[in-house]
Amino acid sequence: MSSPADPMPTQPSASPIDSEVWSVLREDVDAEDLLRVLSLYLEAFPGRVAGVREAIERLDGDALARVAHPLKSASRQIGALHLGALCEQLEQAGRDGGLERALPLLPVLEQEVVEVHRALQALLESGLAQ
Repeated sequence: MSSPADPMPTQPSASPIDSEVWSVLREDVDAEDLLRVLSLYLEAFPGRVAGVREAIERLDGDALARVAHPLKSASRQIGALHLGALCEQLEQAGRDGGLERALPLLPVLEQEVVEVHRALQALLESGLAQ
């Protein structure tokens, strides 16, 4: 459930990767470095999402904030803005003890993770040409 203070609604955008962020990345980062960044992100992805899930299941707000923060930052850097916003909501719920807000975000997060992963894999397979 989303509150008025949430930075973004829980509904995903049309594309899981923001085209403006992606365009800036393509201009500012050479293809080899961008490939490396995306590969590292995808490698860390499953563990970080599992950490979010485990923290919510254990009702551990501190752990939730710790694991959601780097996922939020990394997601925003590669243009996964909706995923970053979801992670920000989870991080804040962990920090302020509002874990009741985190539980309904988990399935939304997991669906967005699938979409982001699919979009990034497509970018990698296409040689980052977009």
